[in-house]
Amino acid sequence: MEHNLRDVKSRSFLSVSSLMMQTTYSAVLGFAAFLILTIKSGVYLLGIYNTVLAMMAFFNYFTNLGLAAAIVQKKDVEEKDLHTAFLLQFALSIIAVAVGFSLTNKLFVLYPDLPRNAVYLYWSVLASFFLLSLKTIPSILLEKKIQIYKVVLVQAVENTVFYLLIIIFSLLGFEIFSLIVAVLFRSLVGIVMVYILQPWSPRLIFSPSSAKALLSYGIPFQGNSFLALVKDDLLIMYLGSAIGLTNLGYVTFAKKYAEFSIRIVVDNFNRVSFPLFARFQKEKELLTKSMEKVLFYESLLIFPAIVGVLFVFESVLKIIPGYFTKWGSSLFSFYFFSFSAFFITLTTPFINLFNAIGKVKLSLYFMIMWTAFTWILVPVGIKFFGPNGISIAFFIQSLSFIFVIAIARRYVQFSFENSFKTSFFGVSVMFFYLLIVRLLFSQLGEHVYTYFIISVIGGALIYFFIVYKRKGNALYREIRELLKT
Repeated sequence: MEHNLRDVKSRSFLSVSSLMMQTTYSAVLGFAAFLILTIKSGVYLLGIYNTVLAMMAFFNYFTNLGLAAAIVQKKDVEEKDLHTAFLLQFALSIIAVAVGFSLTNKLFVLYPDLPRNAVYLYWSVLASFFLLSLKTIPSILLEKKIQIYKVVLVQAVENTVFYLLIIIFSLLGFEIFSLIVAVLFRSLVGIVMVYILQPWSPRLIFSPSSAKALLSYGIPFQGNSFLALVKDDLLIMYLGSAIGLTNLGYVTFAKKYAEFSIRIVVDNFNRVSFPLFARFQKEKELLTKSMEKVLFYESLLIFPAIVGVLFVFESVLKIIPGYFTKWGSSLFSFYFFSFSAFFITLTTPFINLFNAIGKVKLSLYFMIMWTAFTWILVPVGIKFFGPNGISIAFFIQSLSFIFVIAIARRYVQFSFENSFKTSFFGVSVMFFYLLIVRLLFSQLGEHVYTYFIISVIGGALIYFFIVYKRKGNALYREIRELLKT
């Protein structure tokens, strides 16, 4: 038992570590691609791309039905479960793509400012979506074993292909066609590589009993996805029509940068924490310790990243030639999206907990609440504050994290001190340092480079010094133990 526990901890640690390295690498490429895209292309292009991706999420909902989560959550998985899930998703993918192509002409009715060539991007993402759906079962098998680090190579190559093609074709002036080429090649490379690393051959095996068991968990789980679809993706589709694609481009710019750090950290922790919590769902002590570790490491990385970027983002815009003139109007939204991102990081581990221990209905209730808040607050925010009101609405909604934590403590009596004390103390000191520096450089002007260097280097050194003094030896021993296993 003890050896098995060490093995699970080690694989979880390797999964998070490798994912962090891969996403950091991808983030550098992604930042370069996004930067070039936002410099070389019009603001409207971000609005178009975000709208098209939101449409794809709509189709993705009807091809998943929570099958992936059902297999990960299930204790013992048989071959008939895998083949049944594959056939269900394959059939639904074909239907969704066919429906997607048939709705092409509706795009130009909903979005009158959409350029004609945007339809090719829509078609390319549809094709990509179908190809990527074929990756589901091999990816699930790796996640089930908590060997997500084996997926890292696939993701690294996918992202390299995707971002390099965007960079190259954007510099050549292809604009929207750079996205088309990147989307298609990424999906082709990804599907080939995942089957090489995790061989699996689909067969015509369909079990009604397996389908019933998987869907009995998957459909309630997918209820959360449906509400997330309504809350986020359908909202983007609505915004593209309501505020125009150019204004949506500004909102997309602000939101993407504000959530940049949580996408790197939180998404990776979520992919590991769900199967980890599911494995220990019957062992309360181990589940509590796992929750505390996830919260500790997540907050250790996320808190300084979000607080730091709040102070330096304006200087970043001013350092890049022409960037502030083009995107400066996004600053207001960026700050409020950042505040909401800070609180969102406090809710995601607990939603994973609810799903892992079989309390899917709790997640569903919270999603109902967040969906209602979004569709009430966003239109009101737009009415009173224009496009900036969207970020204000997201911030108000994020304050509901208090309710999530309160409910979670009924099932896992985790310690706030063990989870947050170190990161909260360190980021508080870092905050006051950055505030003093900002006051000293109240008018950035020609001192923008000096301010940026002093803020980034000084803030990072102060934070990591405090963390080291408080937890350095314990962290070193723990990581060393995990690497030995």
